[in-house]
Amino acid sequence: MFLRLTFAAVAASAMICLGAAAQAGCSIPSNADALQKELLSHLNAERKARGLSALTLSAKLDKAAQGHACDNAKRKSISHTSSDGGTLKTRLRRAGYSFRTAAENTGRGFGSGARAVEWWMNSPKHKDNILLRKAREVGVGIALSPAPDNKLHWIIVVGASK
Repeated sequence: MFLRLTFAAVAASAMICLGAAAQAGCSIPSNADALQKELLSHLNAERKARGLSALTLSAKLDKAAQGHACDNAKRKSISHTSSDGGTLKTRLRRAGYSFRTAAENTGRGFGSGARAVEWWMNSPKHKDNILLRKAREVGVGIALSPAPDNKLHWIIVVGASK
């Protein structure tokens, strides 16, 4: 799934707060750091091949992405809407990320960062988000759904701060 927001769209919407309970009991894979690095490498290779600037990791975007990855994993979902009705703009505000533009891709079941990027690049709207010209930063969230499912849930949030 994909989602793209502009600052104007965010300014028109009310803020919804999610509690810290959203991440309680979240299962993060032991190799999450390696998966994140692999995904970032493949994202930036795709951008470089098209003459776009590399994305750098943002702690605030990571926070928004990880929280949503945990929420989706608990529900075995690839939704852009959080379990309490929150949206990308809600998650970005909660993470303290003031942005001009932002986009989000979700995914489930990809065994590697390379596979996630490959799948997203074969989907026109997901690809558009990865190649968003104005994006400068990225956050990556990775979580495992509960057993016996045990599937990886992936979230990337790309953006440019104000």
